[in-house]
Amino acid sequence: MNLKRSLTLILVIISSFTCIAQDYKASIKQRFTEYTNYIVHHEFDKSLDYVPEAIFTIVPRAQMAAAFEQLLNNKAMEVRITGFEINDIGNSRKIDSSYYSLIKYTSMMSMKIISNKQESIIEKGKRLSMAKAAFSNTFGSDNVKLDEATETFTLSPKKQSWAISKNGQDEWKFVNIEPTQRLIMEKLLPKVLIEESIH
Repeated sequence: MNLKRSLTLILVIISSFTCIAQDYKASIKQRFTEYTNYIVHHEFDKSLDYVPEAIFTIVPRAQMAAAFEQLLNNKAMEVRITGFEINDIGNSRKIDSSYYSLIKYTSMMSMKIISNKQESIIEKGKRLSMAKAAFSNTFGSDNVKLDEATETFTLSPKKQSWAISKNGQDEWKFVNIEPTQRLIMEKLLPKVLIEESIH
């Protein structure tokens, strides 16, 4: 085989690998977009098709869907999930029998705390200040904005999720990284991925 044919073959192989890489990342992006769109449109039961089945041995599916509904129908707070923006999709790697890829994304939502009691301007200011401090502590101060006129908080925390697939190409499912839910994550993810995500 002459040099020109060898170089052509190498370029074809490299190009094939690049296309495969782009294909699985495109699949992750499509699946994650479908998953999060169901959440935005309050179709919580459909969104649960995009999480690993193993999670339902910890928290039953109906209970998870009900928890979403309860969050958004809370009488003490108006919560609206407005969207999700993918910032990065990492390269996949195989651990045991599954493939994993880390997604970094921004979650966008608004929250308004409902106060049913009469309050002075000072009391209202204290309530909003305490809420802002609590949200800032949870989501980071750069990710919390307050519209004092409407008493509405806009939250845009940076989050992470592991995409999981049996074949590394399609049917991706997602496990969101929540340090407060480590026990659940330990049932769904290899320990090494948990350690990477929360440190």
